[in-house]
Amino acid sequence: MKRILIALLFIAGHISVTIAQNALWATGSAVPNGTQELVKQPDGKFRYTGALNAGELKIMTTATYQEGTTQFLAPQLVDSYVINYGLKYTLTKDETKEGWVVSFQEDTYRIIIDTNGSTLKGELFLPWNELLIAGSAFYGGSDNVEWKRDNMLPFTRDHENPYVFEWTGELGIYDNVIEPGYFKLEGQMTWGPRELHPYEQGEDIRDAKLCRIGGDDTKWRVTIPGTYRIRVNLLEQTIEGQLINKSEADGQGIDPNCPSLTLNPEQSSPTRSLSQGKGTVYDLQGRRQQNMQRGLNIVRQPDGSYRKVYRK
Repeated sequence: MKRILIALLFIAGHISVTIAQNALWATGSAVPNGTQELVKQPDGKFRYTGALNAGELKIMTTATYQEGTTQFLAPQLVDSYVINYGLKYTLTKDETKEGWVVSFQEDTYRIIIDTNGSTLKGELFLPWNELLIAGSAFYGGSDNVEWKRDNMLPFTRDHENPYVFEWTGELGIYDNVIEPGYFKLEGQMTWGPRELHPYEQGEDIRDAKLCRIGGDDTKWRVTIPGTYRIRVNLLEQTIEGQLINKSEADGQGIDPNCPSLTLNPEQSSPTRSLSQGKGTVYDLQGRRQQNMQRGLNIVRQPDGSYRKVYRK
């Protein structure tokens, strides 16, 4: 009977912990403006992003302290600094237990709590130097064998917020490429270590709201070809994909293997050599152009087909 009672108490305690950790709050002298709720990510982890003062940080399971109910995520080690590579914590109802040490004030702390592994990891999140789109969802980003890391397209950094990047261009579902219509984001012109992914493989970029730094190699998907504007906030780990203009090609992207033509300088318009109608001109990033540019252009003909046109 005693063993059964102990088992029941253990199960009840486990259930209460699970329920309580559906939400977490940051409190203590280090938290500006009092208590703040952490963001629960789709992977089940909790994240605090933003400013902290020098002082003590405590993580608790209720919005306000309730004696006998509130649990604290107390570090196992004495003088555990919030900037770390992942330190273990224990759950306790003792409010006098020491919290996490924040040694200096900064506006860009990023703290991740893994309730499955019972760890807290913290860092100062610095802006990335660049952000690029990689994959097969844009012209030239892939062939039928691999994605081309040298053909990634750069985002533009926001002038007022160094953590915000934006990209506008043509995305589609191309023929003769590997993983048609898929892409991810890189923090450098190669594969890793800085990468952005969706939490679920194949998430439609139009539905995207949150992104994940590192982890599994999941990718976003394009379901409607057209001109997109993608805006990313690295600090908040948010992403927004807006379809600005649907493609005129009936849902198909430009075929990377479409035939090429060369125009002489005096041929200022592709209509002379391609058809009697008016063509639509794009640059290699899929952006619509008013006129033919020097170098390689992508031209959509009135019949819906595409050609690569080189103007000298």
